[in-house]
Amino acid sequence: MTKEQKGKVLVVHFSGTIEENEDFEALIGDVQKEIHEEIQVYTKGVSRINSMGVRNWIKYFQTLAAEKIKIRFFECSTTIVQQINLISNFTAGGIVESIYAPFVCEGCGGELLGLFQAKELIKMNLEVPDQKCGKCGGNAVFDDLPREYFGFLSRA
Repeated sequence: MTKEQKGKVLVVHFSGTIEENEDFEALIGDVQKEIHEEIQVYTKGVSRINSMGVRNWIKYFQTLAAEKIKIRFFECSTTIVQQINLISNFTAGGIVESIYAPFVCEGCGGELLGLFQAKELIKMNLEVPDQKCGKCGGNAVFDDLPREYFGFLSRA
């Protein structure tokens, strides 16, 4: 995890796995409304989160929400998107700004990710355009069910 203070905004980047031993208070520090009006959470690099990691995550971010600190999520990995869909309070009332979506190439079978803004997905009625494969240049199609993968956006 890395963090950076930008004015009254705290920017936090998570990567790797989030497990039971994660102490978000120790990692991120004491986030106070007087100092931090907003926390921006980037999760592009999160590859796994177990049930106790989820519990610690929710507990920490609910504490921030109770302090009226604005929470915004960016570059949500597919792992994080799965949790947002499964657990109604995973974002603790925060706003999901952007997410990664999985694609598979029809030509070479390669897997790739496309980054989408949540507002744009809603405008596109949760239908994502095919992507160009970076390996072979072929057509890559969305590799999930749009209504399920983007389900949390329709419930927002």
